[in-house]
Amino acid sequence: MKIGIIGYGKMGKAIEKLSQEMGHEVFIGINSKADVFIDFTEPEAVKETALLLPKTPWVLGTTGWNKEEVLKIVKEKGIPFLYAPNFSIGMAFFSRLAKYGSALMKEGYSRSGIDTHHQDKKDAPSGTALKLMEEVSDLSFTSIRSGQHVGVHQLIFDSLEDTIEMTHRAKNRNGFAKGAILAAEWLIGREGIYTLDDFINERFLCPLQEPLQPL
Repeated sequence: MKIGIIGYGKMGKAIEKLSQEMGHEVFIGINSKADVFIDFTEPEAVKETALLLPKTPWVLGTTGWNKEEVLKIVKEKGIPFLYAPNFSIGMAFFSRLAKYGSALMKEGYSRSGIDTHHQDKKDAPSGTALKLMEEVSDLSFTSIRSGQHVGVHQLIFDSLEDTIEMTHRAKNRNGFAKGAILAAEWLIGREGIYTLDDFINERFLCPLQEPLQPL
């Protein structure tokens, strides 16, 4: 597979290294030879990228972009598109555990979260935190931006009797890079717009179900 990497920051370099280790050919920037593009840039650049890209599969990991605006361009141009706020396979499993756990702890538990990222991350709460808030009702996040944290998401379910805590802690950027590359492999040959959930559901046979009823 020939991968065009858009955005050559820390994530772009991690994707380049892992792609080569997995036997893929890599180009930096928009290159007509690419079979698929993987994009981790600034949110302000996403619309321009959508306008510039040919009809080549596009995997986007940037957060904070204008969804309505960009999806309209993607649909009009017929670009196969897959996007997610977090490409970690572990985080995909974590979000499912959080959703099912929140259904079990529906009565008597308050929900709160903390997302911690490096000091240069601009959006707060993170895109991952926003997605978790969509999946877990009555969940709010406090954001911490300091140091060089790759990404930590904590969920706290608190009651008068006990406290239950769930944590996903990214050790490095390799998990995000691996998920993006696997998603890129999956996207080739498809048409339409997808999220990482579509890939996870098919690859790992764990479709999103209705929340479990409290015991």
